[in-house]
Amino acid sequence: MMKINTWIKIALFNFLLVAILGTFLRYAFIKELKFMDYIHFENAHWHLAIFGWIFQIMYSFIIGAFLTPPQQEQKKYKLLFLFNQAFIFAMVIMILINGYSVISIGFDIGFLVPVLFFIRSFLKDLKISSNAPAAFSEGLIKAALFFLALSFLGVFSMIPIELFYNAKRSILYYLSSQFFLHFEYNGWFTFGLFALFFRLCENNGVLFNTQKFVRFKWLMVFSAFLTYFLSIYWGYPGHYPFLFIAVTGGLLQLVSVFIIYHDFKNVFLEIKSKLNKYTKFLFLLSFCSFLVKLVLQVIIIFPRIAGLALSIRNYTIAYLHLMFLGVASTFFIGWAIEQKYILTARKKIDFPVITFAIGIVLIELLLVFQGTLLWMDFGFIPFYYESLFLITLLLPLSLFFIFIRNFKIFYKTLLFKAG
Repeated sequence: MMKINTWIKIALFNFLLVAILGTFLRYAFIKELKFMDYIHFENAHWHLAIFGWIFQIMYSFIIGAFLTPPQQEQKKYKLLFLFNQAFIFAMVIMILINGYSVISIGFDIGFLVPVLFFIRSFLKDLKISSNAPAAFSEGLIKAALFFLALSFLGVFSMIPIELFYNAKRSILYYLSSQFFLHFEYNGWFTFGLFALFFRLCENNGVLFNTQKFVRFKWLMVFSAFLTYFLSIYWGYPGHYPFLFIAVTGGLLQLVSVFIIYHDFKNVFLEIKSKLNKYTKFLFLLSFCSFLVKLVLQVIIIFPRIAGLALSIRNYTIAYLHLMFLGVASTFFIGWAIEQKYILTARKKIDFPVITFAIGIVLIELLLVFQGTLLWMDFGFIPFYYESLFLITLLLPLSLFFIFIRNFKIFYKTLLFKAG
């Protein structure tokens, strides 16, 4: 248990660095930072977010949730985590110095080697440890790992495009990068999140209609492929069949949620009585964000709205943050609290956790509101960039206090055990 606790602290520290880099990116619109290359910082920001935070925290969670204690203690998982961490830092430093280039893409591809080894080892151990072969959560985590491996095909295709086409800004390069991001966000993140949630339900003896949820899973898997066509439509605007396929995928996702809505509501009502109050709050925020995401995927049926989603940068950033922060990060912080990897204050209100959630909501609202004003040709809100910077500052501050508090507790526990 202590080993996974260590991994959680490292992943949380990575998330803190992600938030700090994001704050620098916000401040760069207020005042020039001579030491900072904006594009380099932006690329380092999202690399650290996807690999340093999401991958490392998911790695830790699924090992802790799905494998037996003896399996968790295997040396290979510790070495893989440490290797990944070193690789991630080397990758981010390289991007900060040289930007996103063939070398950086090589780092991305190199990262796949330990990822594939982890997937193979985890699935082998899962088969041994499983007491219930038909457990719904196990099917979800297998789907998540499939999409994790699949997403790297987008990275693999970048090098030949870069070398042979010399077209970093070309449609092919764009579609390759979107392939990676799409199946990370809509595959690895999404299915991993649901796998952990239903694992929690199974461990707490919550019963649900497995057949309905299996249909939900396969509809979500199929629609994940269809919704990628929105990226293709953005690459080839005006080609409406691509938009039609993407909207069909969005509608299928809504149908899949409709199928399980009442069952899921009953599951959540039953499980929430057993959850930490902050876990309940963060889970609810995560699921609400997920529903907003599903609705957004359907309203793009109007080509004008689909075009706005790409042309207005505020909307693009808001959508990416909705998935990364609103859906994934809130859930993972909630899960860490529930599993006591992250301890909350004993007082009535845990201000860092609440501030973290408020910061996410305010960032989304401000980005969307400003994007809507630009769409309506009303210009910028007075002190927009200053306001966005100050709100963004809530995230690193809240994460800093969460990290420091838990690091102190963790350090004291180590000293106590050593004594």
